[in-house]
Amino acid sequence: MNNTVIACVDGSLSTRSVCEYAAWAAGKLDVPLALMHVLEKNDPPAVSDLTGTIGIDSREQLTEELVRIEGERSRLMMAQGKAVLTDCAALLKQAGQPEVQLMQKNGALDEILAELGDIRLMVLGRRGSRNPVGSHLESVIRLQKRPVLVVPETFSTPSRVMFAYDGSEASRENLMRLTVSPLLSGLTCHLVMVNGEASTLQDAQAILQEAGIVTAAQLLEDKSVTGALCRYADENGIDLTVMGAYGHSRLRRFFIGSHTTEMLSESRQALLMLR
Repeated sequence: MNNTVIACVDGSLSTRSVCEYAAWAAGKLDVPLALMHVLEKNDPPAVSDLTGTIGIDSREQLTEELVRIEGERSRLMMAQGKAVLTDCAALLKQAGQPEVQLMQKNGALDEILAELGDIRLMVLGRRGSRNPVGSHLESVIRLQKRPVLVVPETFSTPSRVMFAYDGSEASRENLMRLTVSPLLSGLTCHLVMVNGEASTLQDAQAILQEAGIVTAAQLLEDKSVTGALCRYADENGIDLTVMGAYGHSRLRRFFIGSHTTEMLSESRQALLMLR
């Protein structure tokens, strides 16, 4: 799966948008596109200790029935997943993306991500069919070593991108990645810094301008980094927000724990998390 855009689909309201954003990204990057449906590993059915309540034979019958039901449930979920993949492939074919690889994975999330190898980009919906905003997405972002694009339920072709800059070395490295990435070529870039130094922001703007990227720079003051970024994005018609996912600086600390859920919940735009 090296150098491939992976779209994670589950049949939720975000699925169509995930496919459309993934197709857009694969086209910009000129790389293959794959659709992936995941059945995460569940614990085996639990059987209560009924010693002294019912006989051994009854316990064995209940255990066998629970195992049978669990097996049937898994079979139906796999069939549902295959139907989702087929429908998504048909959608993309109609949109002019005929060559799409289909994958269905079953197992623990960390093992599944490790199997994928050095992918180019992973695309996920902000809300899944069974998982709300929060721990599920945060786990993927923590475990995935490549960029993750988290998208809303409605697709909008990105034209204005906001890069949240904090002046750290890691943030500067991510900024340099923007200058050579075909994903953001041709887009207007808003370089936004919250509670930082004007000179640091100007230096960062110069990097983008020297690369020929149309750039607007803005220094914001606010107690809430999340609030400041979301308001700026809404007020300036931002389609895509780009930020580092982890680190020790003030800006990237807010991605750890509940702050990740806060940003994913409050932002109306697609979020590109760089690692």
